[in-house]
Amino acid sequence: MKCEQDFVNFLEKLKSYNSSIIKGIGDDCSVLKFSNKSKYVFTTDTSLLGPHFTRDYSPEDIGYKCLATNISDIAAMGCEPLYAMYALTLPKMSESWLKRFYKGSQRLLKKHKISIVGGDTTKGPLSITIQMIGIQKHRILMRSGAKLGDDIYVSGTIGNARAALLSRKNPTSFNYFKKYLINPTPRVNLGLEISKFASSCIDISDGLAKDLKNIVTSSNKGFKVDIDKIPLRTKFNQYISNKNIEECILGGGEDYELCFTASKKNINNINDISNRLKIKITKIGCITSEGYNYYKDGKAYKVKTKGYDHFRNK
Repeated sequence: MKCEQDFVNFLEKLKSYNSSIIKGIGDDCSVLKFSNKSKYVFTTDTSLLGPHFTRDYSPEDIGYKCLATNISDIAAMGCEPLYAMYALTLPKMSESWLKRFYKGSQRLLKKHKISIVGGDTTKGPLSITIQMIGIQKHRILMRSGAKLGDDIYVSGTIGNARAALLSRKNPTSFNYFKKYLINPTPRVNLGLEISKFASSCIDISDGLAKDLKNIVTSSNKGFKVDIDKIPLRTKFNQYISNKNIEECILGGGEDYELCFTASKKNINNINDISNRLKIKITKIGCITSEGYNYYKDGKAYKVKTKGYDHFRNK
């Protein structure tokens, strides 16, 4: 096994022993059905000092971002977050640090009415693991539902988190992008709205190229994407050099925007949702029968980036 996906592929082959499992490994969340009325989605995410947050993050920033990334997985499934369990590994027990950490979490716990229902605490290098449980409200979105001819959409603007990382030595540029890296917005309301009609969805956590590939691989399809249509912040090109643009918008990850597919007949629904929620939603391409096809300036474009992988990236 050379990368994270290899391990996921291995685990997907293991036998399931319970009929309540609708979807196990291989999506943003697993899906379990405990009664005829409701399905629940489960996700777990670990954040570490170094790859996920750095020493200049405040405890409030860490508390916010670690929770936001988990909520984003629930949003990608088109579900409503309900419960959280925290497993904290701490170098030492610090009451002031923990209060500030939970103050950061509280912004999202209160906004989405999420209850902390358990967890664990142990001593060691700083590590934050959160398990999140959500509930189906309309339809549950999975990566595997993309249909031939569906349009591909992304929410918000793309590439800001990686742009912030690349701009750390430039205060003006870093300040322009940093909120997207440190305080991403999980798109819960958008996920709930598009779950009424979208065919597939994923949150952009490992880079648009890799995450879109996950959709079409799960759906046994391909895609065509116009790179020029990927939405960027107004001053993006002013602060990011041409050589780093691909890395930011296709390979960087940590945007936590939603990438979803939908039939062309839903364009009016999408425009209405965009206006009501005040969220930019942009069509960037369409689903094809096979292949990963990118275009720029009207010509075929070969993408070099592979997206983020814990075991491949340094």
